[in-house]
Amino acid sequence: MLSDLHKLPFSSSVIFVSSSLLVLLILTIIITVVLSPNINALGQSSSYPSSSSNTTQQTWLDKLNNLKIQFGYSPKEPVIDKPTELRFTVQNLQTGEQIKNLSARVVVVNNAGGQLRSFKFANITAPDGIFSVKYLFPDSGSYNVITKVDSKDFTSLASFNVFVPLGSLGAVNVGNWNPLIIPEIAGIVAATLGVALILTIKKKNKKIS
Repeated sequence: MLSDLHKLPFSSSVIFVSSSLLVLLILTIIITVVLSPNINALGQSSSYPSSSSNTTQQTWLDKLNNLKIQFGYSPKEPVIDKPTELRFTVQNLQTGEQIKNLSARVVVVNNAGGQLRSFKFANITAPDGIFSVKYLFPDSGSYNVITKVDSKDFTSLASFNVFVPLGSLGAVNVGNWNPLIIPEIAGIVAATLGVALILTIKKKNKKIS
């Protein structure tokens, strides 16, 4: 496109420069809006749930042993390579009372790309029927969290699901970026391209004259 600029009259060159700068401005706005975190649009505001509600609850019923196992994980959206708490509560199915003096194992299983991967937590004690572990999910995708609970009266297995979302823009994590940095970078890129475009047109016009 630039190679044909010398064929354009001066007025056409001005129009071309104006159009190009407008395109660069639009691209700058798009980059700023897409990449900048925590931007309020059309009066909308971002809100973050409190730590008490930032948990996803699931329940497994074992009618044979008359118990239920409640499972929750925090944060609500696990982050790759950051600790996620996996919490379990074992209760009597009829009374809701927590079952005491338990031992447990937890296995986290993932089948990403056809390759089965697992991680085991063993020798967990739960004297009051509550136990938890912290796990760093290595990748995005769906995981199965399997627990085996033992007492002197029963053995119970339960399975739960955890979904780890893909990070923002794939491998690029903009959540920790300063919101002022992205518009500045986009502006610098647009200004640099604009100046280079104008200098190129001036050189072409000098050759014509």
